Amino acid sequence: MNGKRTQLKFYLLGLTALSGIMSAPAMAQEAAATDDTVTEVVVTGARDLAGVKQKRSTSSVFGIDKPLVDTPRAVTEISDKLLSRYSIKSVYDFTAVAAGTYTGSYFGVPGSLNIRGTMADNYYNGFQGLSNFANYPTPVDATSSIEIVRGPTSPVYGAGQVGGFMNFIPKTGYGENTKYVNELGGDASITVGSYGEKVVTGNLSVPVDWKGNSAGLHIFAKAEDSDSFYKGMHPSSEVAQIAFASDLGSKWSLETSYQFIHSDGYLKNIGWNRVTQDLIDNGNYISGSPIAKINDGSTPFITAGQFFGTAFGSTLLFTAPSIGVTPTPNDFTTLDPATVKLVKLSPRTTFIDEGVDLNEAMTHTLYAGVSRVFESGGKLKFEGFLNTLDSENYQSYGFGSKYMSTLSEQRITYTQDFTTGPVEWKTVSGVSHRFTHAHVQGSLNDFVISEDRRDLSVGATPDDRFNNPFAAGYSWATDVTSKIHNYGVFMLGDATWGPVSLTIGGRSDKYEVEARNIGRETAGVHVTRADDDTAYSYNASLAYKFDWATFYTTYARAKSLQVDQGGGLAPSLILNGAYLGNSRLREAGVKTSQFGGRLFAALAVYDQDRSYLSQPPSGVQTVSALRTQGIEAELRYLVTESFGMTATFTKQKTKMQPTAGAGFFVTVPSCLAGIECTEGYGGYAFSNANYFPGMQDGYYLHATPETSGSLFATYDKRGKWGVTGGVTYASETGGFLPGSIVLPEYMVARAGAYYIHGPYRFDFNVDNLFDEEYFLANSDTDANANVLPGIGRTMRIKLSRTF
Repeated sequence: MNGKRTQLKFYLLGLTALSGIMSAPAMAQEAAATDDTVTEVVVTGARDLAGVKQKRSTSSVFGIDKPLVDTPRAVTEISDKLLSRYSIKSVYDFTAVAAGTYTGSYFGVPGSLNIRGTMADNYYNGFQGLSNFANYPTPVDATSSIEIVRGPTSPVYGAGQVGGFMNFIPKTGYGENTKYVNELGGDASITVGSYGEKVVTGNLSVPVDWKGNSAGLHIFAKAEDSDSFYKGMHPSSEVAQIAFASDLGSKWSLETSYQFIHSDGYLKNIGWNRVTQDLIDNGNYISGSPIAKINDGSTPFITAGQFFGTAFGSTLLFTAPSIGVTPTPNDFTTLDPATVKLVKLSPRTTFIDEGVDLNEAMTHTLYAGVSRVFESGGKLKFEGFLNTLDSENYQSYGFGSKYMSTLSEQRITYTQDFTTGPVEWKTVSGVSHRFTHAHVQGSLNDFVISEDRRDLSVGATPDDRFNNPFAAGYSWATDVTSKIHNYGVFMLGDATWGPVSLTIGGRSDKYEVEARNIGRETAGVHVTRADDDTAYSYNASLAYKFDWATFYTTYARAKSLQVDQGGGLAPSLILNGAYLGNSRLREAGVKTSQFGGRLFAALAVYDQDRSYLSQPPSGVQTVSALRTQGIEAELRYLVTESFGMTATFTKQKTKMQPTAGAGFFVTVPSCLAGIECTEGYGGYAFSNANYFPGMQDGYYLHATPETSGSLFATYDKRGKWGVTGGVTYASETGGFLPGSIVLPEYMVARAGAYYIHGPYRFDFNVDNLFDEEYFLANSDTDANANVLPGIGRTMRIKLSRTF
């Protein structure tokens, strides 16, 4: 580890020296020029060729237009330019440019972002979409920009958790320097890379004269058909997106967008099983097969009938050290000593069952907004949003699910700016209605499962595949249909009096919910649970602006729905009155924007509590509470027109607060269950957190590193060629049980270059430049039992042509 710290210092010092070398000519010119010359030419005239500069203002954080430096939130805006230059391909890569966003392995699918220690919500044009924790990868290259907000949502956007959210802003028919696209243009690209990566994309922008009104049309398409660093995985996807914006006379305007995603082969991947500290530190994997078989090969997988008829469920090993319960091993759970040996595993060999595992998803997303402006400066806006999800997933250790969900929302807002004496006001108010119909099916509550029975060095066999719910004749254990109505009223006001700014907003939400489970776990007793409730959310921020910085403080409380991965509600949560979760935030920060926006820096300190819904393989879902405290810092500096740099720093700790009853459900490594490791690898050891000594009063989670950061630099030569390089760093991660695994700190470097010749552009990028070996901790119930090896060095070449 000392070597890694030395290596990190070497990289950081190298980048610092590079920044000094690159900026020296510009600094010399500034020193030689007069103050007037600097002000007129250098400070305000620098172009942003790489997208390093933060945008000047935003209307999507609060629903009102406000300078980003004066917005009392920790916000990171990532333009499509910066996405391209930093080779950001998924939400896992956002840690390179946004503080507080380290995302470990949530079953290996980059669907949602981890913000401030918890999974965040995804928004599309300011509307919260259906959950996407691990259903399909979010297509970050289909955006014009992405805004990452750490803190509470605006009352305009709904009653979200205070942890933060990612707002996906699709490519639009608006022009870069004009209101709408004013000339026909576009581009096409093809990318080839390591491990069979093959991606094609296309963009088309079309100016439109629609019934005498100026308008713009944008079309985006993407197709991928690749292999993967992880053997047995063959991801493919198709993305289509169309956006249209137009005036409707002198007072009205229209904006619409539609997005289609089909994803297949992005398999949920727990990574390595049978994880020990020796495996992490020295690469020694315990190979071997159980003494007794459950499946004699007569079926392609272990059925529930075989599991309980042959093994009598004896592979389920409950452990509870604090009350003296130790599992009893047997021939079905114990590895045959004659087969046990230590072997080396490739990081490319993970828990993937090629041709058997399944993860396919299809989504439709539609947005439409019509606005009218008034002579008073007010603006009335009618918006509608639709999001659907159709997803099927199966992992052959015994996890299967199917989601069929539809979400719709309608919103009416009115914004008005006005002045009363010395006070300048920006206000927005409105009403909304949101409806979700979710049909969620799952097989986990069959409890026919084992993550460690498979020997990864051998591969999948019929005796370690479990309970395929997509086989003919299967009846789902869990089969829940839920309906959610949410009627909201909201208001937000921003008052500025000289250097002082006060922003206060709140909303009231009336919920009408119902859910019905007809799965086998109900034993034929099908009861519809229904309830209605009213919840209130609010936030307030006070800011003071100096010439050199803006200081702010924020306090927020929210109450929001506890939905599952399919966007639905469990009947048990309705029965127990636990379907609404509380969250609270206290935050203070400072921001500065200097040299005409070329330098942007922000620092935030926060303390937040938020509810957390665990989704265990068996039993009732647990609503727990997480408390995260942290410090975040970001820097963006366009040193010269050609050279820019970005940096992030995060220090945070997340604690699971005391939970009533047995507590959080936990998959327990056999080595921590009170038996020998090899005595439990043929089965599945489990418990609840409160059954472990010292955990009843809460415990710290380690799936997210306590310290993380990044430092990147980019250089452009007049927009003709350029280079980019940088590093991301994460401190130790691991499990949370006493004696659980510890994953070492790591640092990953990436580099890229581009060259433009006429209409052609060539990009070359290398991720994990030095082929660093590292591991990503799993989240939720599997945090102690599995790890995902990090992806090794990958390279890609992209050829683009503009027209």
